Amino acid sequence: MSAIIPQSGKARQLDRRPEPDEQITEEHAKDPARVARLLMRILRDIAQLKRRWWPRRVDHEDRVVDDSGAAKHRFPHGFNGRVRWWVVDWVGEAGDNHSLQRHSDTDENTLVLTSRAAGMVTLRIEVAG
Repeated sequence: MSAIIPQSGKARQLDRRPEPDEQITEEHAKDPARVARLLMRILRDIAQLKRRWWPRRVDHEDRVVDDSGAAKHRFPHGFNGRVRWWVVDWVGEAGDNHSLQRHSDTDENTLVLTSRAAGMVTLRIEVAG
């Protein structure tokens, strides 16, 4: 289950079955002007969804990194361009100080990082757009 829990504490489920904002009866469907307005709203909403940009992303889970600062840890993504990346989860000797740095060997399809802390990292890589 995915949910948003605001400060009020009342959780709102995100992955529930979607329901329409309005109900259309057979009586409504007999009115051509109403049907035309409804179809235009639907087409507008679909066009807006199709034009929205959704960044592609990939997670590399539970990858072991060392504390040498020299070993190159490769995270292939295949996005053929610039990416954003961040640590989603870290378990290691340095607590939350994972100390990962981008290496100059990074290219358009592989993120290369070095680490100054030993641990296990889950890394999210997202296309920059």
